[in-house]
This record gives sequence, C-alpha cells and structure tokens, in this order.
Amino acid sequence: MLLALGHASVVRFAVVGTAMTALHLTVFRLALPVALPEIANVVAFLVATQVNFALSYVWTWSSRRRPGRETLGVVLRRAVLFTGAALLGFGVNAAAFTWVYRIAGLPPVASALAATVLSAATNFVLGSRVVFADRSATGATTPQAFPPEAAFRGATPRADGVVAR
Repeated sequence: MLLALGHASVVRFAVVGTAMTALHLTVFRLALPVALPEIANVVAFLVATQVNFALSYVWTWSSRRRPGRETLGVVLRRAVLFTGAALLGFGVNAAAFTWVYRIAGLPPVASALAATVLSAATNFVLGSRVVFADRSATGATTPQAFPPEAAFRGATPRADGVVAR
C-alpha cells in the first residue's frame, strides 16, 4: 500500500508543489534586497514555475509520456501549456485570496491558505487533463487505460484495455 501511495500522481504533485513553494520563497528572499517586492515575486514565480515543469515532466507525470515519442516540439508545447496553466493558477490564487480576505473577512494567513488550496487544485486538474494529458495520434485526450499505480494493486490489463483483478 505504501509503495502504491508513493507512486500516485497526487502525492508526487504535492511533494513537487511543496518543494516549489519553498524554492519560490527562497528566490523571493534572495531577490528582495536588489529588487522591488513585486519584481522579486515575479522572478521567484518564473524560476519556480520552470523548475516545477522540469520536475513535473520527469517525475510527477512521467507515466503520461510515451517512450520514444516525446519530440522537442511536444516538450516545448507542454512547457508553454504548463506556464499558461501556472499563470491561470496564479490568477485563481490572487482572486481567491482577495475574495476570502476582503469579502469573507478571514485573516491574511487563513486567506492565503484557502487561496493556495484552491489554486493547487486548479493546477492539478490542468496538469492532469491539459498539460500532461495522454493524447492519441489525433490529438484527442484519451483516458489512460492502465495507470502504472494499478500494477502496485495487483491489477492486470486485458486486451481491451480494461483493468482486471
């Protein structure tokens, strides 16, 4: 069970997200003495987003890659989609924070926590369904018939793609 949990995309997403939050804060603090806070935040966001893409590509969503079929164009497309998704997540975070803090009246830390949870959920859905979606040759999104996590639960795929126990 622990082995299966360690390979689940949601756990990998959480580990990478936590590490990227720490990286964002570190870059922000390093840039703060030489830049306006807003500029330091943008620089930190851009650095953390690009490192996040690399980790997401090689670890979090690695089961979605097709060996030998990931051309430079595919990787660049994913990188652009990932950056767009991250910007959308950042917008969700900012809007949620403003709403929870200004309208709902929660304290700043509670507002930041609520906004972070909502933007993390947004980023997970966008990563799973858009950026790292399993795509057929026609470009349409197809569900993954046999996720790697199923192997750790003793399941085997049938010829028609259905997972049998």
